[in-house]
Amino acid sequence: VINRDLVYLIMWKTQRIAQVPTRLLKSVVRSKITVVQTKGSGKKMPQSKGGQGKGPTARIKIPTLKKSLDMPNEEKEQALAKIQYEIRTHHKYGNYKEALSSSKQLLKESRDHFGKDHPVTASSYNNIGLMHKHLGDWVESRKNYHESLRIYGRVVGKDHASYAAALHNIGSLNHLQAHLDEGLTAIQRLQLNEEALEHLQDAWRIRQVELGEDHPNTIASRSSYGATLASQVLQAIKSNKNHKVSKLTEQRWNAAEDHLRQALKQALNIQPKDAKSTLNGRFKTLNAASAAQNLAIFLKTRVTDIVDEKTINVLDYDVLAEARQLYEEVLDARQQTLPETHPDIVATKFSMAELMTALGEEEAANDLREEIIKSYDVQEIEGSEGDNPSDGKADNNNK
Repeated sequence: VINRDLVYLIMWKTQRIAQVPTRLLKSVVRSKITVVQTKGSGKKMPQSKGGQGKGPTARIKIPTLKKSLDMPNEEKEQALAKIQYEIRTHHKYGNYKEALSSSKQLLKESRDHFGKDHPVTASSYNNIGLMHKHLGDWVESRKNYHESLRIYGRVVGKDHASYAAALHNIGSLNHLQAHLDEGLTAIQRLQLNEEALEHLQDAWRIRQVELGEDHPNTIASRSSYGATLASQVLQAIKSNKNHKVSKLTEQRWNAAEDHLRQALKQALNIQPKDAKSTLNGRFKTLNAASAAQNLAIFLKTRVTDIVDEKTINVLDYDVLAEARQLYEEVLDARQQTLPETHPDIVATKFSMAELMTALGEEEAANDLREEIIKSYDVQEIEGSEGDNPSDGKADNNNK
């Protein structure tokens, strides 16, 4: 019998997280003018140094840079790019403590080179928040995410895509904590979900204007919004002892499904930038795989967490069959580019195992849980079942 508590412990450390945002440092250094939404036309237009351009007047924001940055410092840029590469590599292979250390180094270098209020500095705070979230430190993650949000708001404005990215990250953090933190009260969980919805909706709205409806980041915000809305509805249903679903609740539940399905439909239409990054199968991008994962979780939850096992009918099994197919396709797509220890792969296997259990295929479920344990080279010893999961938190290296 597989120790499911052990799998849950691993999942606590390896939940799906947002992708580390990276930016071309040269572009940030050399392009000191950020063009924001113009008045009248609804379009963006480049602005000259004198502030005069053709058409409607553009509002510009100029980040404050140190005098020494009047000319690009190629050597410094290369050093910062190297640190960013280290962060991406550690993150990809699940070395989150190492990634956090490199992220802190990047923040120090960015503050020294660009100053406190600069997009690169904001991105550095975001990286730190991301790693803390992955390590389960909600407080530190939230603090750094909010600092990133503050800087972006000050430097590029609150209608900019970078500000939307920071909103998205905070919303995703709140959603994840509401789902995982067992120490929360029902009221705290509800509050986190409500805040997550607010942040994700704002991020989605800004990205629609700045990036367009079909941009991968816009689709990601819509999918996350749908997933969070579903969580909020599910919490409301579970709080009702009879699990009775009101007409309003059913409408919100259907709205969540619509967001998730539309996000996946849009993601499937995204064409990879080059042939090398194209994945085999129906999901050509990891963005599409993520949207499919969110929909699969929704479908599984709609049956397994609400419907009584004794009342599951043929239609419910059809829903679970769709979820299963999605999980299988998502796992195939992610395994083409990600290592087995990557949190996205672990999350998919974990969800698939839960689905198999719901379908009565316990042996297949245990095989998936065994794969998760082996991928982390975890060995069970006598007495480990009674250990407190939090005792080993500080020693976990996610390897």
